[in-house]
Amino acid sequence: MPIVLITGFEPFDGFDINPSAEVAKILDGQRIDNYAIVGLVLPLDYTRALDILDVALERHNPAFILCCGQANRAAITIERIAINVLSNKRPDNYDNIPQTDVINHEGLAAYFANIDPHTLVEILKENEIPAEVSYFAGAYGCNWLLYNVMQRIVTNNMNIKATFIHLPPIPSQAIQKDMMSLATLPLEVEVEALMIIIDSLYLV
Repeated sequence: MPIVLITGFEPFDGFDINPSAEVAKILDGQRIDNYAIVGLVLPLDYTRALDILDVALERHNPAFILCCGQANRAAITIERIAINVLSNKRPDNYDNIPQTDVINHEGLAAYFANIDPHTLVEILKENEIPAEVSYFAGAYGCNWLLYNVMQRIVTNNMNIKATFIHLPPIPSQAIQKDMMSLATLPLEVEVEALMIIIDSLYLV
């Protein structure tokens, strides 16, 4: 049975929870359509996260990788591209600050995700879940992860399809920081969205 690896990040930016981690934990071990789901929560740690990812790739040999993270956006956004840039002014959760704003000096300027997001976005909207295509994954951990995932796939000629999915905060996060104007989406809707995406992977 082909495996879908879902990654999420631990909480950051002072939040007690990260919806991407919760989605990965909820879906871990489930069977959706013809896929077995493996959920993996990564530390927002530039020194350790990729080693943990590589162990998971070796162990599970996934057919698909759906990297997930949190973005303060009003809709679920599926990324189209990762750029070879990482902010060297913003530390990770462990106070690691990159010495340069280039992820890989020998790598390409950018990699397209090899899952076209347009079809998936339309399917989510048909299911009354707000979604859109994104062309900028930021210059922090999310873009960094997608760039490294795609570089591994391309340079090692791996038969894996991957993308990055940004999830809005959940309501408890707005309450935690008393930010009532923060755009949120219930966690159960975000879980449903990932299940719909997985159920539609045969189209991409």
